[in-house]
Amino acid sequence: MRFHRWNEKPKSETYTPRNNNNFCTMTMEDDAVVELMDVGRLPSPACNKEDGDVEINSSSLTSTEDSSAKQEDTTVTIVSSPPLKRCCCVALWHYEDLREARGYALLAMGRGVCVMGNVVVSVALVQLATEAAGCDTETKDVECTGKIYGLNPASLISGIPVVSGLLGAFLMPIIGVILDFTSYRKYVGIFVSVLFTVIQAIQICIGVSTWFAMAILQAIAGFCFTLMILTNIAYLPEICEQVGQLKHAQFTSRFTGKQFTIQASFLVLVSGLSYALGIADDSILTARFTQALNFVIITIFFGFGWHRMPSRQATRKLPEGIHGYRIITYGLRQNVRTVVSIYRDYKKGLRWYLLATMFVQAGVAALTSTSVVYLSMEVGLNATDTLLFFLVVLVGTIPGAQFASVLSKYVNPCTSWQLSQTSLFTVMVIGAFTLGDAPNKYFSLIWGFFMGVALGWFYPTENLFFSCILPKGQEAEIAGFRVYVSIILSWLPPLSFSILVENGFDPKWGLSFMGLFILIAAALLRFGTGTWEEILEESGRVGLSERGSMSDHGSVQDNV
Repeated sequence: MRFHRWNEKPKSETYTPRNNNNFCTMTMEDDAVVELMDVGRLPSPACNKEDGDVEINSSSLTSTEDSSAKQEDTTVTIVSSPPLKRCCCVALWHYEDLREARGYALLAMGRGVCVMGNVVVSVALVQLATEAAGCDTETKDVECTGKIYGLNPASLISGIPVVSGLLGAFLMPIIGVILDFTSYRKYVGIFVSVLFTVIQAIQICIGVSTWFAMAILQAIAGFCFTLMILTNIAYLPEICEQVGQLKHAQFTSRFTGKQFTIQASFLVLVSGLSYALGIADDSILTARFTQALNFVIITIFFGFGWHRMPSRQATRKLPEGIHGYRIITYGLRQNVRTVVSIYRDYKKGLRWYLLATMFVQAGVAALTSTSVVYLSMEVGLNATDTLLFFLVVLVGTIPGAQFASVLSKYVNPCTSWQLSQTSLFTVMVIGAFTLGDAPNKYFSLIWGFFMGVALGWFYPTENLFFSCILPKGQEAEIAGFRVYVSIILSWLPPLSFSILVENGFDPKWGLSFMGLFILIAAALLRFGTGTWEEILEESGRVGLSERGSMSDHGSVQDNV
């Protein structure tokens, strides 16, 4: 292929194009890389390169031979300056021009902001409930023996995720049926996103006279958040089908990276502005400010995100005569068949993975809400301190994920996931029994860092394990079932925490007891699963290496 710039003397060098997705990549003398569409596919009268980098005038395309040899020797005139390399930021948003991938990234970033905003609200609710019970909120050494609505303030606030978890456990199967067997997926996602955003706006009014109503709204918001995750994840199998598994792995890694970045940025922004405005020591004012900022940001992310998400037809076809409420009953029967099939056909790996997920995700999900109660009442952290704590946790996930990647070269994912669970349990117990007596409340940041390391190890290892044991041909069905399994017991750990606190136990015992759910999961995997070779053979993925890399798997999920 011969080419020259419009303002230069034509060059006589001949270049052989490298075809890649109907594009030809050529290197010019000044090392600038130019991508040109396959000549045979050039539109008329002109083809403009995306972002205006390169413009090709089809009238200047002359073939030196017949059309059958057009790719062998073609003169191309480039009528603009050589393109600059696409910067890394633009590349991270490229996503092969797939609208739903960009939309998913925006929605994930919005969820990241939501998590951090609701952490601040939880701190304010703990303080307001404690004050309403007539307890001292300034001195952490004074035990609160007061009651509010007949409950200890700590057990009352930890009951919020109990309500959210129960709503999810009972209603999630029905919502899942609607997403699978109807075309209302996008509308359900928009509805719960709008409802969640409205709740964030209302919570700007959190205060002494409104805190209990805000606690009720917090429980509803938690359920909406779960539904948002479910509606978003429903698009992932379709993205994978369009771009392939390797590219999809890169996309999911970018999704996680963006969510992590926006979470950390939001924490830094809120903490910095709280200190600048002089409200850092006031948890109530910080919560109001945070929710106002949260409302503005997620409105933008959710609005643009759902604008890019396409409407989809039902992913499963219904038998003749099934309509109305019978869709729900039919879908629930299908879920039962899935459970029976997994229990009967996947005895070495998938069955035990899902059982372990049921317990471990319940414990890890409750860690966020109950640790806020513990850090606020036992350690004495205010809202800004808690933001700093979770920022340190997020930073800790980076070396944790790197450690997981290195370990995956020497240990199979099943063993590595068991070790990560044991480590997470150990860190939880050590922190629970030491931080309450620490001379300085900021010692909790050390605990937060090691908690982040354990979580950074835990999540990518879980994703790698799941991707290795997912039966071929059932990826979408099992992936959706995994979401339900992960929340079915989410109400039990915080309920256990509330019962222990209500019966006079120190919150450190409640936090440690929640860790037992994680330890149970490790025991199920240790004594239930077969060898790694048996697990791969059962799933039909015997070609996978026992020492597969997890560099393309995600890191931290929404509940961190």
